[in-house]
Amino acid sequence: MSPYVVMRKRIAFLFFCVSAFLVVLIVRLAFVQLAQGAILSDKADESHYRGVPVAAKRGNIEDRNGEVLAMSVSTETVYAVPAQVRSSGRAEEIAHALSGLLEMGPEQVMERITKRSALEYVKKRVTAEVAAQVRALELPGIGITEDSVRYYPNSTLAAHIIGFAGIDNQGLEGIELTRDSELNGVPGAVLTEFAANGIPLPFANQMYVSPKNGNTVRLTIDKNIQAFAERELQKLMSGQGDNMNGQVPKSGTILVMDPNTGQVLALASAPTYDPNYYNNYDQSTRRNIAIQNGYEPGSTFKIITLAAALEEKKISPQEGFFDPGGVTILGKTVHCWKRGGHGSQTFTQVVENSCNPGFVAMGQRLGMDKFYKYLHDFGFGQKTGIEMSGEAVGILAGKKRATALDLATMSIGQTNNVTAIQLLTAVSAVANGGNLMKPQLVKEIVGPSGNVVESFEPQDVRRVISEGTSKTARQMLESVVTNGTGYRAFLPGYRVAGKTGTAQKVANGAYIQGEYIASFIAFAPADNPQLAILCVIDGVPFYGGSVAAPPVRGVLQDSLKYLGVEMDLKAPLTLGKPRLDMQIPPVKKAATVPSVLGLTLAEAEKSLKQAGFTVLTEGSGTVVQDQIPHGDSKVEEGSSVLLYLGSEAGAPTSGNWWAVEEEVDIDIETMLQMPWRQPLGQ
Repeated sequence: MSPYVVMRKRIAFLFFCVSAFLVVLIVRLAFVQLAQGAILSDKADESHYRGVPVAAKRGNIEDRNGEVLAMSVSTETVYAVPAQVRSSGRAEEIAHALSGLLEMGPEQVMERITKRSALEYVKKRVTAEVAAQVRALELPGIGITEDSVRYYPNSTLAAHIIGFAGIDNQGLEGIELTRDSELNGVPGAVLTEFAANGIPLPFANQMYVSPKNGNTVRLTIDKNIQAFAERELQKLMSGQGDNMNGQVPKSGTILVMDPNTGQVLALASAPTYDPNYYNNYDQSTRRNIAIQNGYEPGSTFKIITLAAALEEKKISPQEGFFDPGGVTILGKTVHCWKRGGHGSQTFTQVVENSCNPGFVAMGQRLGMDKFYKYLHDFGFGQKTGIEMSGEAVGILAGKKRATALDLATMSIGQTNNVTAIQLLTAVSAVANGGNLMKPQLVKEIVGPSGNVVESFEPQDVRRVISEGTSKTARQMLESVVTNGTGYRAFLPGYRVAGKTGTAQKVANGAYIQGEYIASFIAFAPADNPQLAILCVIDGVPFYGGSVAAPPVRGVLQDSLKYLGVEMDLKAPLTLGKPRLDMQIPPVKKAATVPSVLGLTLAEAEKSLKQAGFTVLTEGSGTVVQDQIPHGDSKVEEGSSVLLYLGSEAGAPTSGNWWAVEEEVDIDIETMLQMPWRQPLGQ
């Protein structure tokens, strides 16, 4: 081959290689420019743009009617760009200037403003006056950015449901924790162009990225019903409840639910705390007793035994039963609470009298397998799924080891351990026609613009009893209030069904003499239940009918009128059995509460007293910031209206409140000395 041809081939090969390289280069450049251009541009901006965060406002927490329970209030934060501070050569001077304004030590300020970081917060949540003073100093590397602080306008109201958020606006307890992702917004930033040495470039560009505020979480709670429950609970906790004789219980809870939907309308626990100042309270006050504490329910559990026995047709309301005063099983005697027993009676009277041997008979007729089936069907020994952290599951006696004696004591509400939310949920199934509903606390999530992002419907877990059984059980439980041990919950003109409960407290595996958990559970109207309510009082030497039924009556009375539930013309106005120790409150007319928002205390008191209401106040300001019940609400004539006071530009100050009613002097039943498990009936 001639040298000329070889040279041409080499030139052609070299040209091909160069062309291929150029093609690859062009393709790569096109890929970088077109496909990765935006990403690389953002990375380049990040390398020389530094942002000062602008906090997003955390979303509100509201009650079912849109009343604000938790909100974010604007505040300001002092920040430092350490590179600028160091390059200014005035770090010490800046530290001394800030320490006086921020009430921090110069060393602490110095450490923060010279730290090896792009941005450092010097102090969060300073007042507007302090922020203005810092701006006026025009210190190099020091700036002010917008921030927010969580504020709970109703002080202690619904504290155990709402929970609280920390200094960085992160949810720590309650709904603030469980719905943290929805409540949190997306922070924005003010971006400034910096050189490599951390100094802003001359004539630098600035960009503002707007923050996106968090969503609002709307609860099923009704602020007014919550206030009614907390009022009654605070009366008990201050020793002012009916029949308390000045004694103060260790703790208590009142739960209110719509039995048809499972929506929780109120959840009050005591002792309580103010989430605005949660650090000032002992951690025990933050415990949600209704969700996290288990207890032996006592006779309130007999509703479940009754429903199961009726469903399995093991008893009928008019069937006869003889109570000799006790029943002996495996050598142990389970006594009736009434010395000598109730004698001959129907099973309706067994329920009215809370007769222990009668309920033991129901459990025996059901048998172990059927009894445990209903325990599980009604949700005992398992979490209800309510949206609260730390829910307890309760404790059930192991079926394989359970004896006939265990079956007897379980039938009257001993041996097993339940939570208040479990019991109210189960009894609501008896009240609503037989459907076990999942307890619901969150109604919907609402976006910053007011649109509903997500709505939550009631959840039907399972059917546990028939409509017919539910109807029969409701009638028998109504008789408990009209003719039996629950008479202190009687409301003239309303059909109330309920059950008393008293359980001895257990410590170190033994029952404590003279110390009880008193409870009362009720629903109304009995023929078409709209409310189910449970009151549990821990650490009192009294029966449930004496101390737990009156607060249930108080909450039911105000709540039924508030909800507009009309009195039943066919409902009894007097008790079926005359009670010398029971003063039935007179039936009063409904009255409309005037709105006094924005008025001075003197003007508000004048308006409310002219309308026939009494006035309670919380706070030390001069202007009415909020009121419970709210304007245009219909409540009983002569009721108390709670006014939250504050300054015109501020918010109501915190404090404890409760309505004080005239006490009814009722004799306490003689305490019976009972052996072994000492089952109680009232």
